[in-house]
Amino acid sequence: MPASAVADSIASLTSDAASCVAPQAAPLMPSALSHEWWRGTLPTVPATQEWEDVIECVLRVDDGVSLVVLDGSAPRALTIPAPGAPVFGMQVWLEGEATLALDGGQPLKVAAGAALLFNHEQPSRWSTHLPANRRVRMVDIRYTPEALVRAGDAGPVTLLRQRFRHDVSVPALGSLVASLDAPASLLALADSLVRDAPAAPEARRLWYRAKALEMLSAFVQLLSLPNALTAGAAQERQRLHRACGLLQARYAEHWPPGLLAREVGLSEKRLQQLMRENVGRSVHGYLSDLRLARASEFLQAGMSVTQVAGEVGISSLSHFSKIFKARYGVSPRAW
Repeated sequence: MPASAVADSIASLTSDAASCVAPQAAPLMPSALSHEWWRGTLPTVPATQEWEDVIECVLRVDDGVSLVVLDGSAPRALTIPAPGAPVFGMQVWLEGEATLALDGGQPLKVAAGAALLFNHEQPSRWSTHLPANRRVRMVDIRYTPEALVRAGDAGPVTLLRQRFRHDVSVPALGSLVASLDAPASLLALADSLVRDAPAAPEARRLWYRAKALEMLSAFVQLLSLPNALTAGAAQERQRLHRACGLLQARYAEHWPPGLLAREVGLSEKRLQQLMRENVGRSVHGYLSDLRLARASEFLQAGMSVTQVAGEVGISSLSHFSKIFKARYGVSPRAW
């Protein structure tokens, strides 16, 4: 279905949601198959089984604030259209990949471990393309301009404009888009939004609102880190990106900081400095966070504690139990 036809099929706003649950499909009508995504921040997509397999939840967190979680795969490629309204958004990609296409800008590829920010001051033509048969896990939080002002001020947009206009943004159209490596703390925050909501409906609503603000604060902090994107530092940033990618892809391997530094062509001291400035963690801390996040997924899937420890590269079961409990508050066996 063309994006224009999808946009024409919208009928009304969704109501407030008490929990992050999968949306129900609209009645199947030949000319208008659509989920009623909240129009202030989100687009409408066809109500097909492919989308049912990918959309984990759609939630109105607050007036002008939305949360969407994608978790799944579809047998064919899918396209998320633009919402047709000014919007500020944050995405954290936990698994999979996608390509963002913005009219007048270069395509931007995002993958697991990426943090994506965007601000469109006016309705813009942009879309996100998801490949077929590839699982995606992504958390998306969006604010209308009015909600962003209520949350504090336009600080995130100002920082985005100052620091990343060189990316795939189209400033002439009021569209700013940037992708960064997500710190392990931000990945953990996004993961908690998927799995850790309290059971009581009243508490859950407040929890989601607080987490949306926490995510906004985390992105502001990320944008406020020292700017390393000068002409002389561009190559260093590429090498840092490669270092993070190696840790994300090969987290079960032994990675002394010196070895990782040699792999990407940096000194150990400079790599550690860049990690702390841009990711907020040392090499060891970042790798430990990646391992624990993956371990929690394996445990939830039913693997034994011994299997999980081996899968994530931790040889000592007692050490694994100690650091897991320190992070999540319960032992691996109780997870």
